[in-house]
Amino acid sequence: MVPEENDSRPVVLIVEDDPTTRKLLLRFLSEFNPIAAVDGVDGWEKFHEIQPAVVITDLRMPQMDGMTLFKNIRNESPATPVIILSGRGTLTDAIEAIHLGASDYLEKPIANKEFVIHAVRKAFEKIRYNDLQEHYQQTLEQEVADKTAQFRLELKAREEAEQKMKMAEREWQRTFDAIPDLIAIIDKDYKFIRINKAMAQVLGRSIDEIQGTLCYEVLHGAAKPPNSCPHHQLLQDGKKCVMEQFEKCLGGHVEVTVVPYHSEDGKTLLGSVHIFRDINERKTIEEEGKRMQTQLLHAQKLESVGQLAAGIAHEINTPVQFVSANNEFLNEAFEEVSALITTFDATFQQALKGTVDPDQLTKTSEALEDADWEYLSAEIPTAIGQNMEGLKRVTSIVRAMKEFSHPGSKEKERRNLNDILNTTATVARNEWKYVSDLVLDLDPELAPVDCFADDMGQVFLNMIINAAHAIEEKLGRTPVGDKGTIRVETRNIEEYVEVRIIDNGSGIPVGKLQKIFEPFYTTKKVGHGTGQGLAIAWDIVHTKHAGVLEVESREGEGSTFIIKIPR
Repeated sequence: MVPEENDSRPVVLIVEDDPTTRKLLLRFLSEFNPIAAVDGVDGWEKFHEIQPAVVITDLRMPQMDGMTLFKNIRNESPATPVIILSGRGTLTDAIEAIHLGASDYLEKPIANKEFVIHAVRKAFEKIRYNDLQEHYQQTLEQEVADKTAQFRLELKAREEAEQKMKMAEREWQRTFDAIPDLIAIIDKDYKFIRINKAMAQVLGRSIDEIQGTLCYEVLHGAAKPPNSCPHHQLLQDGKKCVMEQFEKCLGGHVEVTVVPYHSEDGKTLLGSVHIFRDINERKTIEEEGKRMQTQLLHAQKLESVGQLAAGIAHEINTPVQFVSANNEFLNEAFEEVSALITTFDATFQQALKGTVDPDQLTKTSEALEDADWEYLSAEIPTAIGQNMEGLKRVTSIVRAMKEFSHPGSKEKERRNLNDILNTTATVARNEWKYVSDLVLDLDPELAPVDCFADDMGQVFLNMIINAAHAIEEKLGRTPVGDKGTIRVETRNIEEYVEVRIIDNGSGIPVGKLQKIFEPFYTTKKVGHGTGQGLAIAWDIVHTKHAGVLEVESREGEGSTFIIKIPR
């Protein structure tokens, strides 16, 4: 008997050689899908054929007994419940079967249907329990497998991450040690956290020896941080700091850049990172540059002195000429007055004796007439006044030239720019007087400034001479009619002292305005300039005085150079 294909009820295989018992069981189990086998061999065949959910088997059967069938089923399908039917003489075998894993046993003769149904239902419960247990086991095993796979993936990822971190750390350390600058990380207690290889080599100690030591002891040999300590400053304000220092233990001049060193979240300041850069070569170049700049400035001054020499000589020669002429006049006048006094003395001596020879009186009258005393008494004071004025002019020129050519101080000095402008105007007079008038509109309340006086004099000289040349270019060396005008103004403006040098000369073309402060660039004719004057002026104002040098110009109308020096 084979179960119908559309019957979804669970199959119960009944293996019983007694027809009466077999029919009775088929009737009792009608709510299920019972299938009968007449003996053990038939039951074993049907078991393979229909794959029942539950097997009920008698123990005493011909050919293959129930115990053999049970063992075969147990070996092949341990999960299939087997219910043992036992008579009184087979109870011991039934108990053995129970010990071997039988689901239950029923004692024959079977008188109660409910006992059979209960046993089968119990078997099905066991199936469901086993299925559920197997499901749970499979689920658990799957979860364990999944978790194990996930753990292995996580472990692999962690191992890879750790390997990458180790590689990154080694790469970072190699990079850190490959940097030629000296680098140190210092904590808030002024202790070295880490230094790179370059710094350890310069200090002549190993990295391990340096780590944990106090920075001011290692770098300065001091018991406390120096007053100019950039690390201390950063701990106070948390800001980046850059300064130049001379550290003998680090090889001399270094530029120190100090930046904050924070925790990973960037919220907590842990210390600072120091970057020491060797600037000895730069310092040497700077010193050489300063020396060359000084030489260039000196050469410019010598050039200016040479350029002004002929004019200065002319300026001095004019008063010297009329002083010389006046001296000749005074010498002749002295001879005439001396002769007159001699005659008057002889007449006076005769008068003392009580008698005056008439001839003597005649001589005296003639001497007075020859001397033309009325003329001399008027001209001698004039000649003396002219001589004094001429000598005063020469003295002024010589003093101005001396001040201009005197070597300047290496340190800034407190000076009034009005004084420097007056001196420069005097020295440069012969450069501008033929082509222009020079108007000095100087603020009498002008504040003094800290400056290099000789350098500023050179700047003003260059500007005034350039203004004169611009006017000469426009009007010619000997203008017909009105001359040009150079106006020099000074005033206090905010935190600066401002000097404006204004001319109404030829002006500067727009395309050349951006280049006029470049070295060796000139707008003058060949042979009339080296192109260094304005470049030097720019360097003096900007570099040496932290000032401002600007120009405003309109071609054909003139230029205004504006110089601002901090008060």
